[in-house]
Amino acid sequence: MKKTSNMLMAILVFALTIFVFNGTSILLSYVSVFFGVLLRGESGVSDTYYYLLGHQNLYSFLIYFTAFVLFALWYYFAVIQPRGLKPFLKARTEGLSPACFGWILLLAFAVQHLTSLVFTLIDMFSPAAVENYSQMVETSGLTEYSFVWFLSTLILPPLTEEIIFRGLLLGYLKKTGIPFLAANLIQAVCFGIYHQNLAQGIYTALLGFLLGYLAQRYGTLIAPMFLHFLYNLFGTVLVDLENAFLPAAGQGLLVLQSIPLAVLAIVMIQLRIGEKKKEETA
Repeated sequence: MKKTSNMLMAILVFALTIFVFNGTSILLSYVSVFFGVLLRGESGVSDTYYYLLGHQNLYSFLIYFTAFVLFALWYYFAVIQPRGLKPFLKARTEGLSPACFGWILLLAFAVQHLTSLVFTLIDMFSPAAVENYSQMVETSGLTEYSFVWFLSTLILPPLTEEIIFRGLLLGYLKKTGIPFLAANLIQAVCFGIYHQNLAQGIYTALLGFLLGYLAQRYGTLIAPMFLHFLYNLFGTVLVDLENAFLPAAGQGLLVLQSIPLAVLAIVMIQLRIGEKKKEETA
């Protein structure tokens, strides 16, 4: 009975995630239009539309903030409160060390460049998917750097998505009794589907599997949150810097080294090199 209820809870988490993100987006659009009409009449509709179009980071911030509040409360009452805040924090931080963050930093650098290889493969089979993704990125405000960008790109997505997918969804799936590999694969696929874009869905599913591995390996969401933060940072600021200062040959070398670097980082993480070894509690 518990296995079934946990599976239903996992389904509910994913369904509610899709509903909250899409529903909040639609609600914000209607609210904006309503106030636009209220303040400026018919012209307010187009004014509101172009304002949202020109402030995608603010739009993203409002959506992610709404989702973060809802799912953070769910995670608190479902996971943290039953154990107590202090015992929970102690259990979730004792497996971390400076070496852990160092290996994750190396892994994030490698995986970000490995994404280029993934896109090359996707482009071979579905150029239209890559083109659609590129168009989406151009209008998303991902490189419009500001404080709102910092919150909507680097802070809220790692916090919110890790709580949802590696915290709640993966947690409920593990409680069903299925092997961790299967549970991790399911949440990773759900993570890809959640992005609702074929090209982005493929690489985020791969990334989600790695994030789930880190959550399991260290028994805490801090590790995948850190990787997620770095991945988003490197995918915006670092890529812009490389495009500005590195020749094509240098960028190609970075992409080629991404595979051995990623393998090295994962091996170091798995063996806990440089860390204080302890029995896994996750």
